[in-house]
Amino acid sequence: MFLKRMNDVTGTLAFRLTAWYAVIFTVCSLIALSVFYYKISVITLKASDQELLEEVDEFAVIVKEGGADHVKKYMTAEVESDEEDVFFRLVSPDGRILEMKGKPFWNQIKPPSHIFETLQKTGKPVLETLTLQGYKYPVRTVCGMISPELMLQVGISLAENEKYLHVFRRLLLNLIFPLFFISTVIGWFLARHALKGVEEVTLTAMDITKGAYDKRVQVKKRLLEVSRLAETFNTMLDKIQALLKNMREITDNIAHDLRSPLARIRGIAEVILVGKSSISDYEEMAASTIEECDNLIDMINIMLDIMETEAGVGRFEKEPVDLKKLLIDACDLFRPVADEKNITLLMRLADEMVIQGDKSRLQRMVTNLLENAIKYTGPGGKVTISAYKDNRQVHIVFEDTGIGIPAAEIPQIFERFYRCDRSRAESGVGLGLSLAKAIAKSFGGDISVESVPGQGSTFHVTLFRGKSPADTVEPIGHN
Repeated sequence: MFLKRMNDVTGTLAFRLTAWYAVIFTVCSLIALSVFYYKISVITLKASDQELLEEVDEFAVIVKEGGADHVKKYMTAEVESDEEDVFFRLVSPDGRILEMKGKPFWNQIKPPSHIFETLQKTGKPVLETLTLQGYKYPVRTVCGMISPELMLQVGISLAENEKYLHVFRRLLLNLIFPLFFISTVIGWFLARHALKGVEEVTLTAMDITKGAYDKRVQVKKRLLEVSRLAETFNTMLDKIQALLKNMREITDNIAHDLRSPLARIRGIAEVILVGKSSISDYEEMAASTIEECDNLIDMINIMLDIMETEAGVGRFEKEPVDLKKLLIDACDLFRPVADEKNITLLMRLADEMVIQGDKSRLQRMVTNLLENAIKYTGPGGKVTISAYKDNRQVHIVFEDTGIGIPAAEIPQIFERFYRCDRSRAESGVGLGLSLAKAIAKSFGGDISVESVPGQGSTFHVTLFRGKSPADTVEPIGHN
């Protein structure tokens, strides 16, 4: 149980972000303090070197003013007055030690006769750090020429430097745990603050799984990424809720529209069963049943087409589609129907109207709109198809001189299964315009309508010539 709880904690993103922040912050702090420690050690060593060099310069002045004897007296006075461990050695050119002052442990330092010639040539003092046996701290020495015939070696203990650096090292070690603790607390706070929006999205998703489809994540002033996540999540929820609403409407509409064909099938069967029926009656019943079943299949397929188009599911390959040729083919297909009703079919088409899309879907949209225009235009009427393009869009206009649509009913004509009073006498289930509009929207376009009752209607289709802004063009799954 304990291990499971530990896994639940350590497996969270907040824990991992906190751990990474604590480790990185602590390591960076230690690196910064180490660099600071190094700088301090260099500065203290330079201060000691400066002190030694000043001693050499001071003795050079003394030997110039009073000679070697005066130097020896000054060395004795320096050793006796200096509270720190200090060492002086005066050496001749042949390597003889003329004078040496300091505590006994300084005797371990060898006379610098080997660098005498170097000092005479360069004139630059030589600095060294040495470790003496039996002495706790390192020492720093300098060898320099105080006259052409005299070399001075001065040494001082680095005890004060080491004590100061030791305190700093202890402080550095003692800061490791507080730094890690503070960085952990800060990291946890930052991680929780950064992931608060994600947690709200998670809680909202959990509520939605329980049926609260109307709940949304509040988009506050947060981090940009979290705000985008919340907005995207809310947009997704809006789409899901709209799809669920459409599904309920579709289910209700299908249930309502299935009653009539099913009732007719049942009525035919009951009549045949009750009465004395002949073979021809059975054949007629079978034909009627097949016809009603075909109507049901067509209606269901159209509904599936609309749902798939609006949801943007399925696969298809985009291809260049010549709309001019597609419209000419559609007019050729419906010309016999128009001639039978004595309807004039006119075309005004621009050249080179090519868009990227699914040809079968565009054919379906054009067919539905053209069939609708011919269906509701009386004998002697006229249907005109116009097409033109601009920089971004292609426009297709279907204009008829039919019975028209009342202004109050125009907003509803694209709804599924909606049939206005003018269409009651015509066959159909009220899905053609709904499918056409769904296809147009899948191309980033739309369909608008203008109509005057008794004078006719104009359906204006806009389609993007290239890739639609939403990039939602998808294939229709059923024919």
